[in-house]
Amino acid sequence: MFGRKKNRGTKPAAHNCKELKETQTNAKQLLVSVSIKDHADKKGGHPHVILDNIDDNHVSVGLTTRPKKGKNHPNYKLGTSPLGDGKTSYMRRQGTVAPTKEYMNPRSGKMLPDDYKKAKEYGDKAKQKYLDNKKSNDVPNASKKKHQPGSD
Repeated sequence: MFGRKKNRGTKPAAHNCKELKETQTNAKQLLVSVSIKDHADKKGGHPHVILDNIDDNHVSVGLTTRPKKGKNHPNYKLGTSPLGDGKTSYMRRQGTVAPTKEYMNPRSGKMLPDDYKKAKEYGDKAKQKYLDNKKSNDVPNASKKKHQPGSD
């Protein structure tokens, strides 16, 4: 009764802990560095990941701690918080193109490659929409007839 020791499996647990640390170290090495700035919007300002610059504007996606925007618009769940605060973070699924002067408080953060790829996808959609709007505004409307003097 007192002479036998129970096999509690301590060696495999220690081995698993070592593997877990190696996996975490590998995951940290794979993180993508990103630039984060607060976007001064009508609600005071939220952190945005800056993805690209076009003209005098930043292309960005917003970060939040809420899983949904409104009633049924889910946000994209991030694997790790780019802000490094340990909170569960979400990314808005719609990119933003706004003047650089509306962004403040620059800092750096880190994202998982898959999360960064998705952010880039959202940013590219917003950038393309901006370029399409810019192109359609630059082209004069050919359907309007010019008034020529003496044709009345």
